[in-house]
Amino acid sequence: MERHTLGPPFESFGPHVRVALALLAVGGLFSFLAYSVAEEIHGWSAWAMFYVLAVGFGLFVVRHFFFRLWLHESGISYRGLLGRHEIHWRDIDRIYFGSYDIHVHYLALGTFYRLRLLTKQGTKLSLGERVHAAKALAEQVQKHTLPEMLRKSLHDFENGVELDFGKICISRKKGVRYQRWFGWQDIPWEGLTTYGVSESLVNLGGAEKLFQVNIAADKVVNVHVLEELLGRVQRKKLRVGA
Repeated sequence: MERHTLGPPFESFGPHVRVALALLAVGGLFSFLAYSVAEEIHGWSAWAMFYVLAVGFGLFVVRHFFFRLWLHESGISYRGLLGRHEIHWRDIDRIYFGSYDIHVHYLALGTFYRLRLLTKQGTKLSLGERVHAAKALAEQVQKHTLPEMLRKSLHDFENGVELDFGKICISRKKGVRYQRWFGWQDIPWEGLTTYGVSESLVNLGGAEKLFQVNIAADKVVNVHVLEELLGRVQRKKLRVGA
Protein backbone atom coordinates (compact mmCIF):
# COMPACT_ATOMS: atom_id res chain seq x y z
CA MET A 1 0.00 0.00 0.00
CA GLU A 2 1.21 3.54 -0.75
CA ARG A 3 2.62 5.54 2.11
CA HIS A 4 1.32 8.90 3.31
CA THR A 5 -2.17 8.42 1.90
CA LEU A 6 -3.51 9.20 5.39
CA GLY A 7 -1.75 12.54 5.67
CA PRO A 8 0.96 13.50 8.17
CA PRO A 9 1.01 11.70 11.53
CA PHE A 10 0.24 13.60 14.73
CA GLU A 11 1.28 10.95 17.28
CA SER A 12 3.37 7.77 17.34
CA PHE A 13 3.53 4.72 19.60
CA GLY A 14 6.62 2.59 20.06
CA PRO A 15 7.18 -0.87 21.59
CA HIS A 16 6.18 -1.69 25.16
CA VAL A 17 9.43 -1.73 27.16
CA ARG A 18 8.23 -3.95 30.04
CA VAL A 19 6.94 -6.56 27.61
CA ALA A 20 10.22 -6.39 25.68
CA LEU A 21 12.21 -7.01 28.88
CA ALA A 22 9.93 -9.91 29.78
CA LEU A 23 10.45 -11.44 26.32
CA LEU A 24 14.21 -11.08 26.66
CA ALA A 25 14.17 -12.68 30.12
CA VAL A 26 11.96 -15.61 29.13
CA GLY A 27 13.76 -16.15 25.84
CA GLY A 28 17.16 -15.97 27.49
CA LEU A 29 16.16 -18.42 30.22
CA PHE A 30 14.74 -21.05 27.87
CA SER A 31 17.64 -20.67 25.44
CA PHE A 32 20.15 -21.07 28.30
CA LEU A 33 18.39 -24.20 29.55
CA ALA A 34 18.29 -25.66 26.03
CA TYR A 35 21.99 -24.86 25.58
CA SER A 36 22.88 -26.52 28.89
CA VAL A 37 20.98 -29.67 27.89
CA ALA A 38 22.64 -29.73 24.48
CA GLU A 39 26.09 -29.37 26.05
CA GLU A 40 25.32 -32.24 28.40
CA ILE A 41 23.78 -34.63 25.87
CA HIS A 42 25.84 -33.76 22.76
CA GLY A 43 22.99 -34.99 20.55
CA TRP A 44 21.86 -33.42 17.27
CA SER A 45 18.23 -33.26 18.43
CA ALA A 46 19.19 -31.30 21.55
CA TRP A 47 21.25 -28.83 19.51
CA ALA A 48 18.41 -28.50 16.98
CA MET A 49 16.02 -27.68 19.83
CA PHE A 50 18.43 -25.04 21.15
CA TYR A 51 18.79 -23.35 17.76
CA VAL A 52 15.04 -23.40 17.15
CA LEU A 53 14.36 -21.80 20.54
CA ALA A 54 17.13 -19.22 20.19
CA VAL A 55 16.18 -18.18 16.65
CA GLY A 56 12.44 -18.24 17.44
CA PHE A 57 12.75 -16.05 20.53
CA GLY A 58 15.21 -13.80 18.71
CA LEU A 59 12.77 -13.16 15.86
CA PHE A 60 9.96 -12.58 18.34
CA VAL A 61 12.01 -9.95 20.19
CA VAL A 62 13.11 -8.27 16.94
CA ARG A 63 9.47 -8.21 15.78
CA HIS A 64 8.44 -6.54 19.04
CA PHE A 65 11.18 -3.86 18.93
CA PHE A 66 10.63 -3.14 15.23
CA PHE A 67 6.90 -2.47 15.55
CA ARG A 68 5.71 1.14 15.53
CA LEU A 69 2.32 2.77 14.98
CA TRP A 70 1.34 6.28 13.87
CA LEU A 71 -1.96 8.13 14.23
CA HIS A 72 -3.26 10.28 11.36
CA GLU A 73 -6.41 12.32 10.97
CA SER A 74 -7.74 9.73 8.51
CA GLY A 75 -6.55 6.52 10.19
CA ILE A 76 -3.55 4.62 11.49
CA SER A 77 -0.37 3.33 9.88
CA TYR A 78 1.94 0.74 11.37
CA ARG A 79 5.29 -0.83 10.58
CA GLY A 80 6.14 -4.49 11.07
CA LEU A 81 8.74 -6.91 9.82
CA LEU A 82 6.74 -7.40 6.61
CA GLY A 83 6.43 -3.72 5.76
CA ARG A 84 4.23 -0.74 6.47
CA HIS A 85 0.43 -0.80 6.32
CA GLU A 86 -2.45 1.63 6.66
CA ILE A 87 -6.01 1.41 7.98
CA HIS A 88 -8.61 4.16 7.51
CA TRP A 89 -10.86 4.94 10.47
CA ARG A 90 -13.92 4.18 8.34
CA ASP A 91 -12.61 0.65 7.67
CA ILE A 92 -12.39 -0.36 11.35
CA ASP A 93 -15.35 -2.59 12.14
CA ARG A 94 -14.73 -4.11 15.58
CA ILE A 95 -12.62 -2.89 18.51
CA TYR A 96 -11.79 -5.04 21.53
CA PHE A 97 -10.21 -3.21 24.47
CA GLY A 98 -9.72 -4.06 28.13
CA SER A 99 -7.23 -3.99 30.99
CA TYR A 100 -5.98 -6.70 33.29
CA ASP A 101 -3.61 -6.83 36.27
CA ILE A 102 -0.79 -9.34 36.70
CA HIS A 103 0.17 -10.52 40.17
CA VAL A 104 2.83 -13.02 41.24
CA HIS A 105 2.44 -14.22 44.82
CA TYR A 106 0.55 -11.02 45.77
CA LEU A 107 3.23 -8.88 44.09
CA ALA A 108 1.63 -6.54 41.54
CA LEU A 109 3.56 -6.45 38.27
CA GLY A 110 1.34 -3.76 36.78
CA THR A 111 -1.69 -3.16 34.60
CA PHE A 112 -1.60 -4.33 31.02
CA TYR A 113 -4.00 -3.79 28.13
CA ARG A 114 -5.49 -5.83 25.31
CA LEU A 115 -6.38 -3.93 22.15
CA ARG A 116 -7.45 -5.70 18.97
CA LEU A 117 -8.80 -4.20 15.77
CA LEU A 118 -10.74 -5.98 13.03
CA THR A 119 -11.41 -4.22 9.75
CA LYS A 120 -14.30 -4.64 7.33
CA GLN A 121 -11.85 -6.32 4.94
CA GLY A 122 -10.92 -8.95 7.56
CA THR A 123 -7.55 -7.56 8.66
CA LYS A 124 -6.76 -8.35 12.30
CA LEU A 125 -4.32 -6.25 14.32
CA SER A 126 -3.38 -7.04 17.92
CA LEU A 127 -1.79 -4.05 19.68
CA GLY A 128 -2.29 -4.19 23.44
CA GLU A 129 0.90 -5.87 24.60
CA ARG A 130 2.97 -4.57 21.70
CA VAL A 131 2.85 -0.79 22.14
CA HIS A 132 3.66 1.62 24.93
CA ALA A 133 0.72 3.68 26.25
CA ALA A 134 -1.91 1.30 24.88
CA LYS A 135 -4.63 3.03 26.93
CA ALA A 136 -3.95 6.38 25.24
CA LEU A 137 -3.91 4.65 21.85
CA ALA A 138 -7.25 2.95 22.55
CA GLU A 139 -8.79 6.28 23.57
CA GLN A 140 -7.68 7.85 20.29
CA VAL A 141 -9.01 4.93 18.24
CA GLN A 142 -12.35 5.10 20.05
CA LYS A 143 -12.54 8.88 19.65
CA HIS A 144 -11.98 8.79 15.89
CA THR A 145 -14.25 5.80 15.19
CA LEU A 146 -17.18 6.80 17.43
CA PRO A 147 -19.00 9.24 15.06
CA GLU A 148 -19.34 6.80 12.14
CA MET A 149 -19.98 3.72 14.28
CA LEU A 150 -22.56 5.55 16.38
CA ARG A 151 -24.35 6.90 13.32
CA LYS A 152 -24.77 3.42 11.88
CA SER A 153 -25.71 1.88 15.25
CA LEU A 154 -28.36 4.52 15.89
CA HIS A 155 -29.90 3.92 12.47
CA ASP A 156 -30.02 0.14 13.00
CA PHE A 157 -31.25 0.45 16.60
CA GLU A 158 -34.11 2.76 15.70
CA ASN A 159 -35.12 0.38 12.89
CA GLY A 160 -35.39 -2.57 15.26
CA VAL A 161 -32.13 -4.33 14.38
CA GLU A 162 -30.43 -6.22 17.20
CA LEU A 163 -26.95 -4.79 17.68
CA ASP A 164 -24.12 -7.25 18.31
CA PHE A 165 -21.46 -6.17 20.82
CA GLY A 166 -19.89 -9.57 21.32
CA LYS A 167 -20.90 -10.89 24.75
CA ILE A 168 -23.71 -8.27 24.87
CA CYS A 169 -26.50 -7.58 22.37
CA ILE A 170 -29.12 -4.85 22.56
CA SER A 171 -32.43 -4.36 20.77
CA ARG A 172 -34.90 -1.47 20.88
CA LYS A 173 -37.81 -3.86 21.40
CA LYS A 174 -36.34 -6.71 23.44
CA GLY A 175 -33.78 -4.98 25.65
CA VAL A 176 -30.36 -6.34 26.58
CA ARG A 177 -29.00 -9.86 26.16
CA TYR A 178 -25.71 -11.07 27.62
CA GLN A 179 -23.87 -14.34 27.20
CA ARG A 180 -23.39 -16.70 30.12
CA TRP A 181 -21.67 -20.07 30.40
CA PHE A 182 -24.87 -21.95 29.56
CA GLY A 183 -26.42 -19.57 27.03
CA TRP A 184 -27.90 -16.12 26.71
CA GLN A 185 -29.82 -14.21 29.40
CA ASP A 186 -32.41 -11.56 28.51
CA ILE A 187 -32.96 -8.31 30.42
CA PRO A 188 -35.93 -6.16 29.37
CA TRP A 189 -35.27 -2.43 29.35
CA GLU A 190 -37.47 -1.88 32.39
CA GLY A 191 -35.42 -4.46 34.30
CA LEU A 192 -32.07 -2.78 33.61
CA THR A 193 -31.61 -0.10 36.27
CA THR A 194 -27.85 0.44 36.31
CA TYR A 195 -24.86 -0.08 34.07
CA GLY A 196 -21.19 0.78 34.21
CA VAL A 197 -18.23 0.67 31.86
CA SER A 198 -14.62 0.64 33.05
CA GLU A 199 -11.30 -0.36 31.50
CA SER A 200 -11.68 -3.90 32.80
CA LEU A 201 -15.43 -4.62 33.14
CA VAL A 202 -18.88 -3.90 31.80
CA ASN A 203 -21.49 -4.05 34.60
CA LEU A 204 -25.21 -4.60 34.18
CA GLY A 205 -27.53 -4.37 37.18
CA GLY A 206 -31.21 -4.55 38.05
CA ALA A 207 -32.93 -3.75 41.35
CA GLU A 208 -35.96 -6.04 41.00
CA LYS A 209 -34.08 -9.30 40.45
CA LEU A 210 -31.10 -8.21 42.54
CA PHE A 211 -28.63 -9.30 39.89
CA GLN A 212 -25.23 -7.91 39.03
CA VAL A 213 -23.47 -9.00 35.84
CA ASN A 214 -19.76 -8.40 35.28
CA ILE A 215 -18.36 -9.03 31.81
CA ALA A 216 -14.71 -8.57 30.86
CA ALA A 217 -14.44 -5.39 28.80
CA ASP A 218 -12.19 -7.00 26.18
CA LYS A 219 -14.97 -9.51 25.43
CA VAL A 220 -17.33 -6.67 24.49
CA VAL A 221 -17.05 -5.27 20.96
CA ASN A 222 -17.01 -1.49 20.43
CA VAL A 223 -17.66 -0.81 24.10
CA HIS A 224 -17.49 2.95 23.49
CA VAL A 225 -20.51 2.72 21.17
CA LEU A 226 -22.40 0.49 23.62
CA GLU A 227 -21.77 2.93 26.47
CA GLU A 228 -23.10 5.83 24.40
CA LEU A 229 -26.26 3.94 23.41
CA LEU A 230 -26.99 2.78 26.99
CA GLY A 231 -26.47 6.34 28.18
CA ARG A 232 -28.96 7.70 25.67
CA VAL A 233 -31.51 5.06 26.68
CA GLN A 234 -31.06 5.92 30.36
CA ARG A 235 -31.43 9.65 29.63
CA LYS A 236 -34.54 8.81 27.56
CA LYS A 237 -33.02 10.23 24.39
CA LEU A 238 -33.69 6.91 22.63
CA ARG A 239 -37.14 5.35 22.46
CA VAL A 240 -37.25 1.71 23.54
CA GLY A 241 -39.97 -0.91 23.80
CA ALA A 242 -42.55 -2.10 21.31
